[in-house]
Amino acid sequence: MAKQSIYQNEVDNLDQSKNFLKRDDYSQMELQLEFKKLVENYEELIDQVKIITKISDRLQKKLNKTNDALENSNVQLADLNNQLNNTIDQLTEAKIGRKASTIVLFIAIGLFVVSEVLLEPIIDDAFKDNAYVGLILKLVVAILIKPGEDFANKYMLKKARKAQMKEQEEKMIKEKDQSSKKKRRKII
Repeated sequence: MAKQSIYQNEVDNLDQSKNFLKRDDYSQMELQLEFKKLVENYEELIDQVKIITKISDRLQKKLNKTNDALENSNVQLADLNNQLNNTIDQLTEAKIGRKASTIVLFIAIGLFVVSEVLLEPIIDDAFKDNAYVGLILKLVVAILIKPGEDFANKYMLKKARKAQMKEQEEKMIKEKDQSSKKKRRKII
C-alpha cells in the first residue's frame, strides 16, 4: 500500500481542476460549479494556513523563550564554573603554600642544626675576638627563610599549574574522541 501524502486531498482537487480545464466543451453551469469548488478548496486552504501559522508562531515563541532560558542558564553556569575554578585555584595555592612553608621550615631547622654543629665551632675558632660574626650568619639564614619560602611556593605553583593544564588537555582530547565516536555511530 503506497504512502499517501498529507496533502493528498489538495493534490486530488488540483488534478480534478486540471482535468476539467483540458476539456474543450463545458457549460456555464459546469464552469460555475467548478469555480465554486475551487473557491471552497482555496478558502479551506487559507483557513488551514492561518491555523498552522498561529501554531507555528506559538511554537516559535516557546522555542525563543526556551533558548533565552538556556542562554541565561549557560551564562550562569559559566559564571559558577569561573567561581569554582577560582576557588580551586585559591585552594591549590593555599595547599601548595602550606607545603612550601613546611619544606622551608624543615630546611631552616636543618640549616640551624648544621650551623650549630658544623659551622659554629669553625666560626668560633676563626673569630674568637668577634662574637657578632656567628650572630650575623644566623641572621642571614633567618632572613633567607622568607625568600626561600616564596621561591618554593612559586616553583610548586608553576609545577601544579603545568600538571593541571596537561590534565585539562588530556580531558579535552578524550571528550573530542568521545564526541567523534558518537558522530560516527550516528552516521552508521
